[in-house]
Amino acid sequence: MKIVVLFLLFVVSAKAQEEKGITLLTDRDLYISGETLLLKVFVPSSRYSGIISIDLINQSGKKITGIIKEIRNQQADGFIVLPDSLSSGYYLLRTSTSAINVLTIKEIYVSNRFIGLPLTNSGLRPAGILPVTEIPNAEIQVNGIEKQYKPGDKVKADLRLPGDLLGQVDGDLLLKIAEVIPDFKTSTFNLKTVGAKKQIVNHQGILIEGTVTELRSAKPFKNAVVYLSIPDSLPGFQYFITGDDGRFYFQIVNYFGKIPVVIQCHAKDESQLLKITLNDPDSLKWIIPRFETQPFPSGLRKRVERNTDAITFRKVFNQPEVTEQPSPVIKRDTYPFYGSPMKVVDPQLFIELPDFSDISRELLPGVKFRTYNRIPSLQILNMAMFNYFSDPPLVLFDGIPTQDLNMIKVLGSADIDKIEIIQNERFFGDLSFPGVLAIYSTKGDYSKIQESDNLIKLNLDVIQPQAILNYPVKQTETDPDFRQVLLWNPSVKPAQLIPIEFQTSDIQGTFKLTVCGKTKDGSDFYKEQIFEVN
Repeated sequence: MKIVVLFLLFVVSAKAQEEKGITLLTDRDLYISGETLLLKVFVPSSRYSGIISIDLINQSGKKITGIIKEIRNQQADGFIVLPDSLSSGYYLLRTSTSAINVLTIKEIYVSNRFIGLPLTNSGLRPAGILPVTEIPNAEIQVNGIEKQYKPGDKVKADLRLPGDLLGQVDGDLLLKIAEVIPDFKTSTFNLKTVGAKKQIVNHQGILIEGTVTELRSAKPFKNAVVYLSIPDSLPGFQYFITGDDGRFYFQIVNYFGKIPVVIQCHAKDESQLLKITLNDPDSLKWIIPRFETQPFPSGLRKRVERNTDAITFRKVFNQPEVTEQPSPVIKRDTYPFYGSPMKVVDPQLFIELPDFSDISRELLPGVKFRTYNRIPSLQILNMAMFNYFSDPPLVLFDGIPTQDLNMIKVLGSADIDKIEIIQNERFFGDLSFPGVLAIYSTKGDYSKIQESDNLIKLNLDVIQPQAILNYPVKQTETDPDFRQVLLWNPSVKPAQLIPIEFQTSDIQGTFKLTVCGKTKDGSDFYKEQIFEVN
């Protein structure tokens, strides 16, 4: 029996040791606040998750900013704009997916653009960690790179991959050329998460989770209907009916950039007051490494001052470092989630009417909007039965369900772009609606919908679009070129011979060419070549 237990422990230990983290690569190790950080990740093929989060973390473990990228062919690349307000110090880049228990952490140093390095010539740096070390591949050949160049030189070279390696490459390669500072190099290390992982794996999109509770008792509320709405010309809509634990979740798929999202909950008994609470998206449990004071290498201050002048120049003359590419064209439904409307009315084609009571009376046959004792009510004619539904219809304002008829009451012709009406019962999954009245405003301004205990509005960062590094074209010989990154191509197709072309900038110093990739067995490989510009 003891032998069996020891064997099982050995197997578990071996699996834990075999579990690999994500390979995280950045364009540089040192940045100035306000700059753009470029990154690429290689994700282990043994674990599948459709998206990856890359977050910038301070020394207290607080998330400052971050991005979400779609994983394709076990790889992803993107960028993070470092806030101008960052204080000088070491920060951590943290990668995570819902399917991997190992976090890959890379330290970077950020110098504040307005203050610079601390006078102490030292900083708190992660300590007590075991860095990830990789051995360069000596068989990869870099041909045509000289030891020294002058500013503005045009360079042509090539990269040769050995046949054995070429047959093992999995996905694309990263090829980059960026300035490096001698004696200054940050480390990458792996940490395991603490506690259980999420049971729901976000295979394709952004996961939003939360809980509905009864407002007075704070107990989880069963059978609450939770709506998620995305305002648009064709609004996005999802719903969830809570169980005994009051929990709900939504997955937002095929949206890019930043989108508005409205989440609300309702009970069948309108007298019951509910509260909706979203889970902290940064609820990952991990142990922050300790930080110890370490001195800066000599010459770092001069480099930081020069780089600060360079980024300030680029900002003054509006030279963005990257250009976002158009988001993928996603084929969506040709009609809204509530179905094809039976009637569409544009109030602005008629005489101007001051409020919705007049609009419904004059322009919307089969829509009864009345106010009794200052309380508005709304009914829609059931065309199948030739009488009005006894229950109120689904009312939408710019695609967002609303029960606030007082907000609707004050809308006049000038406020409304169009009104879509459905005069029969419509079904959406387990939900049924006794008619639909969808109002689309002229300004698309859903700020009229007020937040409350049971309604939350978000500006949500979803999948970051792809971006390319800008290469400024000098108009004259006197135009300065302050690029520290001479080449960034995260999607190089593997080949036996890969041509390399770049132009040195006016930045003088040490530069490094790096090619990185991953093999089908999950191993990383890379090759580096150093040269000087002076």
